[in-house]
Amino acid sequence: MTNILGRTGYEVSALGYGTMELGKLDEASAVKILNQTLDEGINYIDTSPEYAMAEYYIGKAIAGRRDEYVLATKCGDNMTGIGPYYIFDRKTILANIDESLRLMKTDHVDILQLHGVVPEYFKGDEFEDVLDCLRGIRDAGKALHLGLSVCNRAPGDFGFPAGHGYNSILRFAPYPDIEVIQIVYGAMTRLSEKVIQEAKDRYDTGVVARGSIKKYDPQVYTERLKVAKLYELCEEGESETDFLIRYTMSHPGVAVSLIGTKNVEHLIENAKVGRKEALSPEIYAEAKRRLNFVGSVAGDAELAWHKK
Repeated sequence: MTNILGRTGYEVSALGYGTMELGKLDEASAVKILNQTLDEGINYIDTSPEYAMAEYYIGKAIAGRRDEYVLATKCGDNMTGIGPYYIFDRKTILANIDESLRLMKTDHVDILQLHGVVPEYFKGDEFEDVLDCLRGIRDAGKALHLGLSVCNRAPGDFGFPAGHGYNSILRFAPYPDIEVIQIVYGAMTRLSEKVIQEAKDRYDTGVVARGSIKKYDPQVYTERLKVAKLYELCEEGESETDFLIRYTMSHPGVAVSLIGTKNVEHLIENAKVGRKEALSPEIYAEAKRRLNFVGSVAGDAELAWHKK
């Protein structure tokens, strides 16, 4: 299954590979899983300077296959080890992109994203200043398209882990330079379900979903699955995890659903799901109905949006 990534025009696999866990591997294992990713037809690779050895491994493993994948990395990562994790100034952003290109052995990334931002991070004209820096990188050919990822922040924040994406996506989407926005979204984290579609319909934003099967709160995650009984909707041989991946992929406003793994066997199984078609309209609607019921029973902010 493939989609068009918003205004970038890239045809991307509905399932993308997130490299956060890649740095936990030794070099041989990382080279194997990255090549397997491309061999499985997954052509969207998301990374960051912050992800340990991930960019180095990408350069080591698949730089020679550069025309086979859309490469997205991030910037604003403070790699000095002193001060805050993220600094969105010109010095940091320029240092990030130059080092990323060096490590990944490429002359450009397809998408350069500000890493983990919310609108409140920028006062006055600060966001325009940041965009000006990013435009300069794009004009130099070091990044072809621009975007951002929205942060999770912490448990206790409204709608964690999806609340900040919900509050931010339609505030960033109107900027013409922001073509791609990455947020938390999935069947267990549905807060942004409607605003994702609005961003797609109004601005043709390329929405990248992450965390679609991550158990941010294992107890809540398990209880929601138990009440929703999604296993009753699974095809023969399909697991609930497979169904959750397909649920995210079935959202018409989501271009890419990122799944990260350091296990080749898990990657292969996920890729099989990624090659399937979206859920049928009937099954998708029934899954939503059941998940809405879960939200109604739970009475929690994260799923209360459907009552609006």
